[in-house]
Amino acid sequence: MKKFLLLMSLSILLQSCFSYTRALDFNAGEVQVNQEVKIYKNNGAERKGMVLSASEDQIAIIYSKTKQVLKIPVKDISGVKAKEFSAVKSFAIPTGTVLGIFLLFALALGASSL
Repeated sequence: MKKFLLLMSLSILLQSCFSYTRALDFNAGEVQVNQEVKIYKNNGAERKGMVLSASEDQIAIIYSKTKQVLKIPVKDISGVKAKEFSAVKSFAIPTGTVLGIFLLFALALGASSL
């Protein structure tokens, strides 16, 4: 049980501090070079990567899974989101986890003394 709790708390504490939250207007030029993005394609596929170039016709990214350059035509893109720092994932979840573990230990110690 202790190993399970330790494993679960470590997995929660070591979550990513970033998430793709802010939608970008591709037509307004909000997509910038060296920006981490998630691209949603019209066919339902998603691609994560860093922007190499963005023009009126296409966006070129380094695809994070294969480390290859992908050139995606703008007509195939349904949405683009930027990667941003998430304070909730970085601070609130780990703090809540640590407090929960302390609460469980306090309850376990209180129950064992009865």
